Order: sequence, then C-alpha cells, then structure tokens
Amino acid sequence: MQLSKLDGKQQKSSYTLYLSQLLVKYVVVPGLIGAGVYAVDEIWYLSLLQRSIRAVYGFLKIAYYYSYGKSSFDSTESLHQYAADELLKILMKNKGIYIKLGQAIANQGSVFPIAFQRNFVKLYDDAANDEWESIDKMLKKNLGEDYEGEVFEYIDHKPFASASIAQVHQARLKNGGDDVAVKIQHDYIDKQIVVDLAVYRLISKIYEAAFGIPFTFFTRYISDQLMKETDFEHELQNAEGLRALIDSDSGLRNIYIPKNYQELSTKQVLISEWINGVSLTDKQKLIDLGFSLGAIMNQYLKLFGKQIFEYGFVHSDPHPGNLLVRYVNGKQQLVILDHGLYIKLPEKFKIEYAQLWRYLFELNRNGIKEVGTKWGINSIDLFATMIQLKPTTSPDFNKMNDRRNANDLLFNFLSDERKFPLELLFLSRTMRMIQNLNQTFGSPVNRINVLTIEATNSLLKNTTNSNLIFWSKSLESWNLIKLKLVLFTSNLVFYFFRIKQILYGDRYGGKGEGIEDYIEHYMNNTARSLGLELEHK
Repeated sequence: MQLSKLDGKQQKSSYTLYLSQLLVKYVVVPGLIGAGVYAVDEIWYLSLLQRSIRAVYGFLKIAYYYSYGKSSFDSTESLHQYAADELLKILMKNKGIYIKLGQAIANQGSVFPIAFQRNFVKLYDDAANDEWESIDKMLKKNLGEDYEGEVFEYIDHKPFASASIAQVHQARLKNGGDDVAVKIQHDYIDKQIVVDLAVYRLISKIYEAAFGIPFTFFTRYISDQLMKETDFEHELQNAEGLRALIDSDSGLRNIYIPKNYQELSTKQVLISEWINGVSLTDKQKLIDLGFSLGAIMNQYLKLFGKQIFEYGFVHSDPHPGNLLVRYVNGKQQLVILDHGLYIKLPEKFKIEYAQLWRYLFELNRNGIKEVGTKWGINSIDLFATMIQLKPTTSPDFNKMNDRRNANDLLFNFLSDERKFPLELLFLSRTMRMIQNLNQTFGSPVNRINVLTIEATNSLLKNTTNSNLIFWSKSLESWNLIKLKLVLFTSNLVFYFFRIKQILYGDRYGGKGEGIEDYIEHYMNNTARSLGLELEHK
C-alpha cells in the first residue's frame, strides 16, 4: 500500500516536472527570446523587424484580397477604399522612407483608383517632430559635444518644419551671426533605410508575380535615388551644381539658391542660409503682398525647362513647399529649396526628350513613334498624353473606351522594359508638379509653349547631333516656320482662355476656368476611356 502511494507521488512529481519542462521549452524560453528580440529591435534597431513584418504582411493581405477575396466586398470601390486605408496605416506607422514611397504613388496617382489618390495626398502633411533629446544626440554626433557653445549662438529647440527624412530648426551661427536653417536627419533613417528598401523590392517582386505587371525593373533605380536623398553632402553638391549653372546663364535672372555652409555640414546635418520668404503653398498671401503669380510661374517654368532640356540636371521634388518668393531690391526673387532628389539626364536621352516635345507639338506621329520605339514603348497615344500632360488628338485613341481593351493597352504599354529610360519616372513626376502649380495659380502661363520653346532652343544649340545641323544652319527652314506658327496659334488659344477666365472673375483660379482646368477635364475623359480615374483638384 505504502509502495503504491509512493509510486503515485513519484509519477505525479515526474508529470509535474515534465509539464514544467514543456512550459519552459515551449512558452517561457520562446517568450523570453521573443521579448528579447522585441527589446533589441525596439531599442537598438528602432523597430526595424516589426516595421518589415508589418509591411510585408499588410501588402500580402491586400494582394490576397485583390486576387482571391473580392467577394468579401460589396463593390470594387469598397475594396479600393479598404486597400487604400490599410496601406495608409502601414505607411504612416512605418514613417521614413515609406512616406517617400507613398508620396511617389500620390504623384503618379492616375494609375491608381481615386481612393488611393485621396488617401495618399495626406502623406504631404507635416511629419511628426522628433523630441529635442533625439535631435540633440544627432547634433552632438555630427557637430561635436559642445556644438551649442562652439557652433551656434543659439538654436531653436522647437522645429520650424518636419518631413519624412529630416526636420529643420532655425539657428544663428556663433562666428558672423548669420541666421541659418539646420536640417537634421531623423535618427532612425540611417538604420532603417537599407532594410526598408529591400522590403520595398521584395514587395514589388510579389506584386509583379501576383498581378503580372512589371514592377521590379524600376525598383532598383528608385531605391538608388532615395538612398542619395538621405545623404546631405550629396544634397549640398546638387545645390552648388545648380547655383553654378544659374549664375552662368544670362537667360535666368532673380532665381536664388540659399548659401550652404559646407565646412559645418555632414551626411546627416545640413546648415544653410535662412531665407525669409513666402511659400508658394500660400497663394492668398502671395496675392495680398502683391507678388505676380504669372512672373513666378514664368521663372519656375523657364528654370525647369532649362534644367530638363539644356542642363540635364533636374531638381525632382519641385512641389510648392520647396519654393519661396521674396522681394530683393524691389524685384521678385524665386528661391529654390531642398536639393536632395535630383536626376542627371544622359545626353542621348536629353536630345531624344527635346525632339519628342517638338514632335508632339508638331503632331508628328512618325517622330513620336520613332522615339517611342527607341524607348521600348508600344502605345504612342498613351505615351504622348503622359509626356505633355494634355489630351491626345488621335481619333483612334479617343474611340477606345472599352475597359477590356484599355487594360490590354496598359499591360502592353512597354514592349521592351530594358529600353525604357528610367529617368522618365522622376521626370514625369516633376512635370506633374509643374502642371499642378500652374493650375493652382489659375493657369497664368502657357506651360506647353514655354517648355516647347526651351526644348527647341536646346536642339538649336546642340550642333553635335547630325539630325540637328539643318536646324542650326537654317533657322527659316520649313520645320521651324511650322513650329512658330503652331506656337503662335497655341498662344492665341491660351489668351482666349485667359481673357475669358479674367472676365469670369477667375484670375487666380478656383472656379475651374483656366486652360489647365480644361486640359484636366479632357485628361479625365482620356483616363476614363482607359478605365482609369483622376481625382479632381
């Protein structure tokens, strides 16, 4: 009897020990490991693992719903809204480079449903500020432990502005007393960017496999450009490069690049001249202070026309928040900020792009087709619409309103992705920003004419290309005369719309009477014929 009781106790004790071992093996140890991994990820790697898992899981879930779960939604529109909301949550939660990628979607919004276009515009709102403790550490790391005493007379601990990659503080230098803008990179960018971009490329591969649309051929290029944008020494070089080009160009006046303090700047901290001006985001203030919106747009368009067609060195983030205007000696001066994202255009591409603008303006379909073929593009009409951001005049294209055919056109837009010039991705984004600002200001300038003139001037200056010798030697050639006639006719149409717009009380835009508003209206019709949607601005 006693032996059986003893055996029972031993069995119970052994069972308890066994359960304890299981608990330790499968619960406690994994729990401790998980907690340890979480702590390391949270403290040392700034949630890198969590952010990557969140992104991959979220994008996979959305891909699943689009591929297999459409029946879970009342309509396609509700699916689009769900996907847009989920993506926005991921991007806002992950911050940093994810915000930049979302902004890229916002700027190329016409290929996305309206729900995406509406949601992703929110990514242009000011980013959350870093606490001063974090900023202080970054400044000590880059400028030295006693930077507040040795470098600055004072620095405002409250940020003036914050964006996805950095935030800006106002300060005054100790030696000389110059007022400066101190751009400080968020401390998490350096640790997160390599993995974030790797996740971006992984997601692109998954979506390419899921939807059959070629995403991956451009992801490496975009990743490389975003990496450069996080290097403030690279940004400083871009700014100095553009300043040198402007200073040597007699055709550009009253355009200013703020001075940079190279000896004080690093890869993560950029110190530049402080500029008191009015942001181009504040149209009403510009009007109240008597600035000419037409003069601003003329300067803006001429500068970017020169960058694109002549310099081949293009500021690729020219949204209104990166542009200021001020009076200097009684004259308007346009100030260009934020030089982190630039693209360099190869000479061959630059010439072909200028030729393309000329062909588009002359309605030369053979010329357009020639350039499109060189770039591996099938659809001439969609290509033309994308470049000039105005509707095509092709009757065949305008008849194409069948959604099935439209989808075929989109999928077959590229015949050979290896030939496609990747610079066009950022160039199209830049052109869209230029169009948006002209429209916002009430279309005071004939955008198409200004850019076509800059394209033509660059071709006339280029005497190394055999195709252009005839142009450069014979200014009164038939092609040039025809182009001048088309430019003149285009100006007549522009001024008809402009006078009508002013008579209707819409000088500064808002009532939808400007020529850019009419172009957008016809662009919307073109987009709908392709099964696409454009958000009305």
